[in-house]
Amino acid sequence: MTKSKSKILCIEDDEDTCDLITFVFKQAGCEVESCGQTECLKLIHEEKFSAIILDNYFDGIRGTEICQEIRSLDKTTPIIFLSGETRQSEIDKALAAGANAYLVKPNDFEKLLPTTIKFIEQSSILV
Repeated sequence: MTKSKSKILCIEDDEDTCDLITFVFKQAGCEVESCGQTECLKLIHEEKFSAIILDNYFDGIRGTEICQEIRSLDKTTPIIFLSGETRQSEIDKALAAGANAYLVKPNDFEKLLPTTIKFIEQSSILV
């Protein structure tokens, strides 16, 4: 797999976190598109992504709801949650909604790139 062909969608409402995620993936040679919860479903309908990085909490909607909506449209694109939520019940909900992995920020941030690349390679989704 060539990471330079990977296109990542970052669904995150915190601008600093989004900038950091974008920086890390661009340094690895990936293309990154970022958006908040209001634009994400429109983008998913319009474009194909190699992986989706998703926060768990937004104003008025949960990441698990977004994940379920994505899964209703797309069963294969890897979805990696990156959230400050640490309760096991919330992690279980995200995985039940269709997430491939759940990472806790900031502690698991260093795992984000290798975890995402692993799932991209497993799914063989290059755009």
